[in-house]
Amino acid sequence: MGKMRRESRELVNLDTTALVAIVSGISNGGVGKLMATPEAETRARFKCNYKFVMDQAQPELQFPILIDLGKAVEGKQCIICETVNLEFKEIVSMCGGAEENIRARHLLKQLTTVPDSPSTRMMDLPTTRKLAMKTKIVFGTGDYWRAPTLTANMGFVRAVSQYGLPLLTIEHRPRALIGL
Repeated sequence: MGKMRRESRELVNLDTTALVAIVSGISNGGVGKLMATPEAETRARFKCNYKFVMDQAQPELQFPILIDLGKAVEGKQCIICETVNLEFKEIVSMCGGAEENIRARHLLKQLTTVPDSPSTRMMDLPTTRKLAMKTKIVFGTGDYWRAPTLTANMGFVRAVSQYGLPLLTIEHRPRALIGL
């Protein structure tokens, strides 16, 4: 997407949850295969994440998340900060399947990576378990660019609101990498 031209297009900051949702096998046609797999096999594969993954599969059939995500970023320039770039690559390489890895590489080519540049007001918040430094950097970079952050991390958004700090965010439903 080239150089940053703040005046040319509205920006949207994507966090790691948004990138995972975009490339997830659940979001990209893998639900049928997931639902057709015997429960014992699926439980063994996802272990303690079984319920988290399965809770995403059924709604995906009725409300495909890529439609919602597409509407959220349509006509906008999508940015990610270096922290998200590195974290996403690491998660996909560890947890993603072959197709998820291909989609991830393709997706990253479509995005503009900006340096970590968190806003002063975000960095002035205390660093706590709910306000982790890495997350402050991600949301703070969106805040610096005056770009809403597309996220499923509403726990962080609620924690920030406790400090009376308004944050521009666009919420999306979470999706997991499933190896498809």
